[in-house]
Amino acid sequence: MICPSYAALSKTRVFIARSVKNRTTCDCQDWIVHDYRRRHRLSYTASNSTRFFSRKNMSQQETIPDNRQLIEEGSAKMLYPKGVVFYNPVQVQNRDLSLVMMQLFAERRAKRAILKRKRKEFMQAAREAIERVGDKKRQVDMKAVEEQVRDYDEKTNWKDVYNTFDGKGVRILDALAASGLRSIRYYNEISPSLLHSVTINDLDPAAVDLAKENIKFNNLSDVLLTLDEECKGGKRGVVVVNNDATHLMYTSRRTPGLHEISHILAMQKDQYDVIDLDPYGSAAPFLDAAVQAVTNGGMLAITCTDMAALGGSHADTCYGRYGSMTIPRAGYLQELALRILLCNIAQRAAVYGRYMRPILSVGMHFYVRVFVEIWDDKAAVNNLSLDIGTVYQSTQCPSFHTVPQGQHAPKNQNVIQATRAPSVPCCEETGGPFKTAGPCWLGPMHNVDVVKEAIARLAPLKDEKTKENLFGYLKQERELHGLLTVCSEELPDAPLYYILPKLSHTLGSSTPPIDKFKSALINAGYRVSGYHKDAHAIKTDAPNSVVWDIMRVWCKENPPNPKSKNKQNKTKKQKRIRNGESCNDEKPTVEGQDDGDEVVDDQKTDMTASEKILSIEPAITVDFTLAKEVKNKTKALRFPLNPEANWGPKKAASGYKRKADENGEGNA
Repeated sequence: MICPSYAALSKTRVFIARSVKNRTTCDCQDWIVHDYRRRHRLSYTASNSTRFFSRKNMSQQETIPDNRQLIEEGSAKMLYPKGVVFYNPVQVQNRDLSLVMMQLFAERRAKRAILKRKRKEFMQAAREAIERVGDKKRQVDMKAVEEQVRDYDEKTNWKDVYNTFDGKGVRILDALAASGLRSIRYYNEISPSLLHSVTINDLDPAAVDLAKENIKFNNLSDVLLTLDEECKGGKRGVVVVNNDATHLMYTSRRTPGLHEISHILAMQKDQYDVIDLDPYGSAAPFLDAAVQAVTNGGMLAITCTDMAALGGSHADTCYGRYGSMTIPRAGYLQELALRILLCNIAQRAAVYGRYMRPILSVGMHFYVRVFVEIWDDKAAVNNLSLDIGTVYQSTQCPSFHTVPQGQHAPKNQNVIQATRAPSVPCCEETGGPFKTAGPCWLGPMHNVDVVKEAIARLAPLKDEKTKENLFGYLKQERELHGLLTVCSEELPDAPLYYILPKLSHTLGSSTPPIDKFKSALINAGYRVSGYHKDAHAIKTDAPNSVVWDIMRVWCKENPPNPKSKNKQNKTKKQKRIRNGESCNDEKPTVEGQDDGDEVVDDQKTDMTASEKILSIEPAITVDFTLAKEVKNKTKALRFPLNPEANWGPKKAASGYKRKADENGEGNA
């Protein structure tokens, strides 16, 4: 090995001792040589400690040290420390989806800017025409101007416009970037004409060092900028920052394009067009800063992996983080988690006169991911209570009601007043009491137009995909196409859903085929859809009574097996006897029931929930004939299985300090 002499190396041993101390995956001697080369830009060739890797888009061969492993994803080729958790393949779908949504947002933003400029041009032309006539009382016909704008929109080939867009592209902040994989893919794969810069930020120095190493490995050193250079807006490139995410966002709240900047605003930096938050756990600590640090019409991409809290296992934690109460073991817990997160974002934005508009909200694997736009819209903020409400869940069956917190006054639609609780004091089917969840978001969770546009972009990739094309680097395009297809089919005005097997379990009956059940709802005059996270979900605008009427008719045609129910009760009774509990007042576990809940039965009849429900005669005619809407499904990979075992979250990434502590080298 050709390397610096040990006399020269000895001068650096003390200086880099702290760094060597935290390197546990490579030999100490090799690390000293590597660090000396890095600091003093010395060139040497390794025989055993490194190997060579060639890449088409690299101008020269790059060395891969033995203490690194190479991982390829999309257009990025990343070096990761061996034995240190920095990469999780489960998140590939997350990053692929984020790329699609970022590209579509950049296109929408460019289109809005162009149409705004054209609108001004048409208005100026109209004013000049009025001046030539000399009619000072005449005003500009805004309807004619808008018609001109629509005509221009329809006739323009936007694909060519995006490729030659000469305006300022989007500025993206990856606030919790870790190794920078997501950011490097953003920079490489989003249309260059629509992207200005990507800021890679992380609090962990180990992650920042790794990001810089991978920027160099991906031949992006030439576009590496300082934070001040990026803020001036003159150069396009990548920024690496070692900062606290909330501090960085709180100091980036200045509206871009201001003509006059006071001495107070001078201490602030411009807002970002896109802020991506992908923490290990909850994003709640970052939301207040994020809704302020994004531009008017900008987008937030937020991930939360704390499903134990959002999913109801720790309702107290959920209330502390998000200000909402959830329901343990609720069938719709996946959607409720998304709606609690959306509600929290909307309420935080409303404090600053800003309104949240959901673009896409999905549950993926072990986490939730939302894409929302933030707009300065005080009128919409005043109507926010119409989109936020409370869930009333029966403690004895899956029946539920959703009630918004505000409503229009009957005599004046411009006035918002407090809404009324459900007209029934208890469950209509079983007489059981209600428990409440919320507040949660009750408005639409997706922008259907954007989702359909994403589907249209992904559909051709199933047949032909090249890396030269847009989205050509996506690995999960089939899974994303299926996910977005189901999202586009979801009813936007029907919050939450039923789980068909849970309906059957409540009655002790067999489960009807889901296509027949959906057809029965459609034939009864109601709308129905599925839910992207659960293949057994029934999302409908039908009331609880209609859902149970269909189940009653199904039970008449397919009577429940009483032996099966008795066997279950006998098993539960024996278990309680073994635990030394009384079995005289045995109660079944039901939808959304907490361990401390007491199921209230009718004292006169002592009927179970299933007996109460089945004792009511159906009020509608049920037709199980397959409907056309159910037959004509769009072909898509809707609910794929996990590709491998143990497909889930990993331990948090280990930085310099944590590795030292684990090795017993930290401070006592």
